[in-house]
Amino acid sequence: MLRRKIYDSILEWKKAKNGTCLLIKGARQVGKTYIIRKFGEDNYKNTVYINFDIDEDLKSAFDGNLNVDHITMLLSGLRTGFKFEEGSTLLILDEIQNCPRARTALKAFAVDGRYDVIASGSLLGVNLKKVPSFPVGYETDMTLRPLDFEEFVWGMGLDEKVIEEVKSCISEKTPLSAPLMKAMTDLFDQLMSSRNSVLYSE
Repeated sequence: MLRRKIYDSILEWKKAKNGTCLLIKGARQVGKTYIIRKFGEDNYKNTVYINFDIDEDLKSAFDGNLNVDHITMLLSGLRTGFKFEEGSTLLILDEIQNCPRARTALKAFAVDGRYDVIASGSLLGVNLKKVPSFPVGYETDMTLRPLDFEEFVWGMGLDEKVIEEVKSCISEKTPLSAPLMKAMTDLFDQLMSSRNSVLYSE
């Protein structure tokens, strides 16, 4: 599993049971879909995943009546594999900026409380004016940013003892040994190179 620090924040949201849906914002290709789907696999019996970039037909479930039972019935009819079980289902609404009515429906799901909902999307601000009614007070917002250096070296498999040594030197403002400094510099260069390749591929 690629470790992301936001995973712990999502887990805190789930445990808090504060009556809100979770909205995760972020730029393209920072890993929103991966971490949300992984969270669903780890923590729920059922995960219902909708990507409004791909699942154009599912947008119709949010037309008209935004009653939770009505929406889940329509979704289950449109996709035979979808299962909604109270207390054990996560509904993921990916690229939600492409279905403003689904954004409005977050309030209904938050008030209903039977299913956890995580919405995510890129460039959410572009379509804000198209949302008929914002679910103010019924959303918890988080932002996922690109991998930071610690997350990157986790993913590269760097030994935790080495990471702790680097963090200790930083906190105590003492220099790293020359070999370790070179190794960290090389890893940092790899991180920046990977970010640039993503940037220029978009």
